[in-house]
Amino acid sequence: MEKQRKVMIAILTMLVLIAVIAVIDVSLRIDKTAGPEIKLKMPQFGPGIAIVRVDGPIEMTGPSGFSGVPKGAESVIKRLDELGKNSDIRGIVLRINSPGGTVAATQEIYEKLWKLRKKNIILTASMGDVAASGGYYIASACNHIVANYGTVTGSIGVIAYSPNLKKLFDKLGIGMNVIKSGKYKDILASHRDLAPEERKLLQEMIDSSYDKFIKDIARGRNMNESEIIPVADGRIMNGETALRHGLIDQTGTFEDAILKAKELAGLKEDAPVYDEILSPFDSVLGILGNYFSGGSLSFDKLLRPGKAVEYRYQQ
Repeated sequence: MEKQRKVMIAILTMLVLIAVIAVIDVSLRIDKTAGPEIKLKMPQFGPGIAIVRVDGPIEMTGPSGFSGVPKGAESVIKRLDELGKNSDIRGIVLRINSPGGTVAATQEIYEKLWKLRKKNIILTASMGDVAASGGYYIASACNHIVANYGTVTGSIGVIAYSPNLKKLFDKLGIGMNVIKSGKYKDILASHRDLAPEERKLLQEMIDSSYDKFIKDIARGRNMNESEIIPVADGRIMNGETALRHGLIDQTGTFEDAILKAKELAGLKEDAPVYDEILSPFDSVLGILGNYFSGGSLSFDKLLRPGKAVEYRYQQ
């Protein structure tokens, strides 16, 4: 117990130090090009570009940050809505670093982006390490997509999964008492095999979500569905391959995406860029949250097998 207490104190001390350093850095806004003399960088005003970040799995409501405000699709949609009402915002760069997520959350972000696009707000997607499955889905709502050569993208498809622990249960002599209102109420239960009629029901749901995925990509990319289907089999690809298949518009960096957004919005290169400001605690918690929830073999999924249908790249 004493050892655990010391570890917790050390972790908390580290977080406090990170917070203090970050607060000093944000409050001073030091211009590093000014040499040894510290200069305060004045806030920017006027027409410009805003940054919206989608980090980690796309879910309706993600884990709360240090501020207590839940993160997730709802917070992304709220920020997009606020930016859409701001007359100074002429374009938005959607910075994506996500393997995708649940179908409903992904579709809600896509639809909000599409509404902004119809209002002639320029949308540019910038792909980071990963922008796959649902991450690509939301990118397809943008006017222009930029990915790094090494970005992992694609993975166009839908998945639902649950571990089958029947043999393990039988070996350990564990049985389940199930009282249900209908024969499909415990579909995808981990203690038994999946019945053929249950598999058929799930496949119909998967196919429906997949069709929606293809239709929305075709709408956003101004492509025919027949052009997308050949590479919409769940395969992943890098930015260079995605460009060859017409899934993105150019390979480049985050900075390239910002410059392109300014160009498409008719702004000068030195136009303001309005970024999100996260507390250092939110950043640390976000990294930990992504680590423990990003992969298909996370502890969370093994202990609480999810039954959500997802647009997610399985790592």
